[in-house]
Amino acid sequence: MNPENEDSFHDFLQNQITDTPLSLNNDLSNRGVKFNHRDDFEEITTFVDEFIDGNNVNRYIVLPGLRGVGKTTILLQVYDYLLNQKNISPEQILYVSCEEINKIEDCDIYDIIKYYLKTFHNCSLQTLNKKLFLLIDESHFDKDWSISGKLITDKSKNIFAIFTGSSAISLEYNAEAARRMIRYPITPLNYSQHLKLKYNYRTDISNDLIDLLFNGNADNAIIKEKQLNSDLLNLKCYDSMDWNNYFKFGGFPSVMHDTNYRNAIKKLYYSVETVITKDLGTMANLTANTQTNALRLMKFLAEKYPGDISQNALANKIKTSAGSVNTIMDLLEKTHLIFHTEPYSGANARAKKSWQYYFATPSIMHAINTKFGFSSINLSEYEGILLETLVGSLLVNLKNSEQFFEFSIFYDTYKVKKQRVDFIIKKDFDDVIPIEVGHGEKSTNQIKDAMRRYKSPHGIIISDTTKTIKKVDNIIFVPIKTFSLI
Repeated sequence: MNPENEDSFHDFLQNQITDTPLSLNNDLSNRGVKFNHRDDFEEITTFVDEFIDGNNVNRYIVLPGLRGVGKTTILLQVYDYLLNQKNISPEQILYVSCEEINKIEDCDIYDIIKYYLKTFHNCSLQTLNKKLFLLIDESHFDKDWSISGKLITDKSKNIFAIFTGSSAISLEYNAEAARRMIRYPITPLNYSQHLKLKYNYRTDISNDLIDLLFNGNADNAIIKEKQLNSDLLNLKCYDSMDWNNYFKFGGFPSVMHDTNYRNAIKKLYYSVETVITKDLGTMANLTANTQTNALRLMKFLAEKYPGDISQNALANKIKTSAGSVNTIMDLLEKTHLIFHTEPYSGANARAKKSWQYYFATPSIMHAINTKFGFSSINLSEYEGILLETLVGSLLVNLKNSEQFFEFSIFYDTYKVKKQRVDFIIKKDFDDVIPIEVGHGEKSTNQIKDAMRRYKSPHGIIISDTTKTIKKVDNIIFVPIKTFSLI
């Protein structure tokens, strides 16, 4: 730390200690109504409780996620929880944003915490004799954030630290630090979480939808869906267009209360742009030209069907090399802006076939298209791609969730394109489950053919025209709105 900046740092830290408790009500409410908690908050506070009770194993928590998914809100809710439910003194809780620190001098989390302990607690990391809670926001502004977190929590068993950052921090884990941290990605909201945060409505249908998906058991999900639909009809302030707005503009708490969807689109696009031009540039040392190419690549991907264009074709479009395109795609995926599915085939064939890429949410794809103008795809086709993107993103988030088991997601490679289904999922040594996503009326030909080819016990058709879950023989029809609750 530059000695010339010590006074500025002292004032900054003093203000954080003094002002954060006073600003919590404003930061954690909208129009006087306090924000509800995401399920992620409940998971994170279990680690807090264990630490308070004397278990000092899991004390280094990392929350990566796209901008706007609510990471800062979670940190401040943890602060509120410590202060008002666990009766921890404000002097034992420090919330700081590394983006703000960076305005004083280049952020160095390790030096800042050492200064904080020396100045405000008259101790070092090694001599600290009381429990402290460090809530470090936007940690990616310190390129050595992960090793700083490791050193801080290694040198004192009395420190509990939560680090948040742009999804780009996934690129910069120090290997040794990664073994010490609990990594808990914060993903865009599914519709269950959306209803909980916006309307304080809770449903436990998710586990029943998982049972339906993997085991073909639809009875419990049908019962829960009927109750949910009845509840929503009578839910105070619930808008009949709420799901449609969630589909094209939602998934992010930062835009949940926007009634002007033009503003919501601007915020979503700005988040994407900032990850590429600011976060990604800092973390991966990309040139300005590569960042420009990444933005162009996102625009072209938004105009196409998943898998509809090769990396060579993309390279020609943005006038760069196929190797550069491959690097950019890899970085975009590590930041969680996009994800891929691989072909369902043997290992050798899989290596030769291209991957299919999707956006993290349909709202991100829609924001990019709205920003730059829509392509020649007609409206019906476009709606179909958005639906497919939503289903894919829900499956990926389910796959990556901490409370779920591992399974694989593929795309169908059958030689007859018209008979291919959209997704294939498989858990361990279980049977293959084909999934078809449809905009408008869907026939059962594709799903029946896929079930025959893969000897599947059941198949799933997810559609925006299906009104309620129904099972006909071994085919299960699921409304897209219901599936978005998984």
